[in-house]
Amino acid sequence: MRRSDYLARLALSLAVGTGGGVAFYAMSLPLPWMLGAMTAVLVVALAGLPVVSAKRIRPPMAAVIGVMLGSSFSPDMPGRLYEWLPITLMALLTTVLTALIGCLYLRHVAKLDPVTAFFAGMPAGVYEMTAQGGLMGGDERRIALVQATRVFLVVLTVPVLLDQFLHFGSTSGLSLRNGQATLTLPDIAILAVCGLVGWPLAKKLHLPNPPLIGPMLLSALAHAIGLTEGAPPYLLVSMAQVVLGTTLGGQFLGVDHRLLVASALHSLMLVPAMVAIAALVAWFGAGWSGTGYPTIFLALAPGGTTEMSLVALAIKAEVALVVFHQILRLTLIHMSAPGVFRLLRRHP
Repeated sequence: MRRSDYLARLALSLAVGTGGGVAFYAMSLPLPWMLGAMTAVLVVALAGLPVVSAKRIRPPMAAVIGVMLGSSFSPDMPGRLYEWLPITLMALLTTVLTALIGCLYLRHVAKLDPVTAFFAGMPAGVYEMTAQGGLMGGDERRIALVQATRVFLVVLTVPVLLDQFLHFGSTSGLSLRNGQATLTLPDIAILAVCGLVGWPLAKKLHLPNPPLIGPMLLSALAHAIGLTEGAPPYLLVSMAQVVLGTTLGGQFLGVDHRLLVASALHSLMLVPAMVAIAALVAWFGAGWSGTGYPTIFLALAPGGTTEMSLVALAIKAEVALVVFHQILRLTLIHMSAPGVFRLLRRHP
């Protein structure tokens, strides 16, 4: 595809995503800019219109979200890791249970081959599991589709379900306007450095999702030691959400409809089971951990780190706790999945 054609399609995709965000905002739906863009671009992509995924411009926007998430960290966070130990144990248990049910379902019910079933069933990043499964000889298309539909369904349903109980809405959630009013030139410089330095640093250290994790960690450090109290402005955060939603919806462009329907049907069976496991573990843990149920649930939910953290911001939950445990799950799976699969292949 020529560069001019790609840019034209990208502009159309972002326009569709923005329109979806406006529609969701007008209807007071939760996280409108991300969920509206995601839904609108998905519908247009399945209709065959010339849209593209915004994955090429996603990393800079993920860095914006990372800096924003880091601004929610406080100086006392390192000392609270011990307090979070019960939730950390819950996160480990949930990771094992959701991975187990995902792999077993896809292998014995969906009848996927062992490699594809294993990496498609891991509740981790779409791109990372697709790449690792492909190297092991799995069907990359099926892995990507199952992983993408899992993230899509979790991201779509979790905010809506929580909104039904908490009624956080779209206009009250994720406003962050307080950070915009006091943003000074030193604040802007510090936040920019967090994004520009954190991304390549995380990539060099081989951290998962470097565009998000690196800026978030540097921003958290800057806020923890008192260098700044600023956060990215609301308009920039909204633009970032539109790009993230457009990327999620555009993943299904050009996919064989029969393959997509089959993957979606299996995901419709599998995702509720995964979410139910997280919800059940969170329900048991909320009574004795001293942390609210919504926060624990978002920390355990098998969605994306960025998306679950945005939901946490919207409902005024403890973002640092959610981010920490979401990253813990992704890192654990990314580091252990290839080795565990090799062990299972030798000793089935």
